[in-house]
Parts: sequence; structure tokens; C-alpha cells
Amino acid sequence: MPKRSAAKPPEREFRVAVVEEIADNIYSIKFVLQSLGYEVLSFSASSGYLESLLQFKPQIVIVDMMIPAEGGYRVIREIRSRLSVKLPILAITAAAMKGDDGDVLKAGGTETLAKPYAITELQKKLKKLDK
Repeated sequence: MPKRSAAKPPEREFRVAVVEEIADNIYSIKFVLQSLGYEVLSFSASSGYLESLLQFKPQIVIVDMMIPAEGGYRVIREIRSRLSVKLPILAITAAAMKGDDGDVLKAGGTETLAKPYAITELQKKLKKLDK
């Protein structure tokens, strides 16, 4: 669960797609993002999520890198190879070990954020990616 902290809501409508497999994690990040004023839709990394993600038209995609069987990396590569739009991808991982950032960038991710994180850290990353 992210550390609690005061943060300002986004200045405009902002859609964030979350690709995650664990229900508690989905609930947690959706709650935090929605409380900050973001429109959020979550997706399972199962078949068909790319089409739904494209219909949602998010400004940013958040991917949990701990999806089983290197699923986070697979999701990032699929988004990059199959979607024509260049979406910023924020990779969230609990295994923030040396080298993870490079692996995420090689797979096509834009930024990383290690758990646990403060809400303000998450918000700073989202603002940075919305340029």
C-alpha cells in the first residue's frame, strides 16, 4: 500500500490505465488515483486487454512488473509493438533492485516507481509523463 501524503488533484481530465493481476493491488492503486482526481480503468494482462486499453484512450499506462511469468515486461512489449500510439508507461515494482530501471527501459517502459511509494512520488511521476 502506498504511503499516505497530501497531493493536489490533476488540473485537467486525465485517464490512467492500470495493468495488474492482484485484486487488492488494483483496489489500492485505483483508490489512490481516483482520490487524486484521475479517471482510472484497470485491466488484467489476459487476452483482449490491448483492444480495451486502446478504447479507453489513457494518457498513461501503469504496469505492475510483478505480473507472473515476466508478465510486466511482456505487457510493455505488447503495448509497444501492437499499439500505434506512443503511450508513456510507468512500471511499478516491489523488486526495485539495481538494474531494474534499465530492464524496464529496454522493454519499452518510460519510468519506474518502486514500492512502497508516497502518493506524492506517484503524482510527480504521472505529471512528468504527461508532457
